[in-house]
Amino acid sequence: MKSLIRSLCVSILGLLASVPSFADLKVATSLSDLASVAQFVGGKHVTAQSLCPGYADPHFVPAKPSLMNAIQHADVFVSTGLELDAGWLPLVLPGSRNPNIQQGAKGFVDASDGITVLEKPTGTVSRAEGDIHPLGNPHYYADPKNLEIVASHLADVFSRRDPANAAEYAANAKAFQERMESSLAKWEKAMAPYKGASIVTYHPNFVYFADRFGLKLFGTVEPKPGIPPSPHYVNELAESMRKAGVKVVVYQPYYNADPNEQVAKRAGAIAVEVATEAGGLPGNDDVFAKFDVLVSSVAGALSGKSGGAR
Repeated sequence: MKSLIRSLCVSILGLLASVPSFADLKVATSLSDLASVAQFVGGKHVTAQSLCPGYADPHFVPAKPSLMNAIQHADVFVSTGLELDAGWLPLVLPGSRNPNIQQGAKGFVDASDGITVLEKPTGTVSRAEGDIHPLGNPHYYADPKNLEIVASHLADVFSRRDPANAAEYAANAKAFQERMESSLAKWEKAMAPYKGASIVTYHPNFVYFADRFGLKLFGTVEPKPGIPPSPHYVNELAESMRKAGVKVVVYQPYYNADPNEQVAKRAGAIAVEVATEAGGLPGNDDVFAKFDVLVSSVAGALSGKSGGAR
């Protein structure tokens, strides 16, 4: 009998040893880039999903019950921060009825922590100036180096939630950073011939990309952030571009192509649809693919080739 009990104990201990030390961390994010980084860092221990697909405008996400239900059992929620998701996240998080991911809880993460923020407004911020972000430009994910910071941050968060796999999270974050550095060298080489070139963007969400790769931002198709352009403004911008020799307009898939193409046509330039978020266009499945296509499209347009241009 003692031998039988001993054998049963050994068998039970063996079964327990085969059970994962922690169930998969369920991670939700407000941006597809953050879900992509979270999946790289979490590896087999994390299931990550973004509430905003890469082809949708991250400023304006409908606060549907389906989004609230999707994060009902999330262990971690990663916000873009800098109020990019401020128009919808304060409705979605409470609606989830998940106490673990509310702002201030251990499962809530602000991914902008540690980022050097550009375009912080000075003085009083007025809505008359359009959709101005009072904490600074929130589109930091357009700079590959900033995603390295996010990866390191998420490795720490996951390690606190799942200490048994902390070493794996740290190793994954390091591998992510090494791959990003290697890729960045390739992207910088591709963009080097166009350092100092000017481009026009629809919305001011190219600031970090331009800063990283040495481009100049000549202006935006929006007269003010969030304000659609009038025909008069389109004409004025196109004339200014023509005089300055600016040949490229870039815009994301969630913006209306028409005003971008009108500006480009009247300026003798080309309009290029690009994705600044993972999954925004076919072939942009993760953050590395996103930058591969983004750099190729912008470099191709600046070279006068048609790559990605309409």
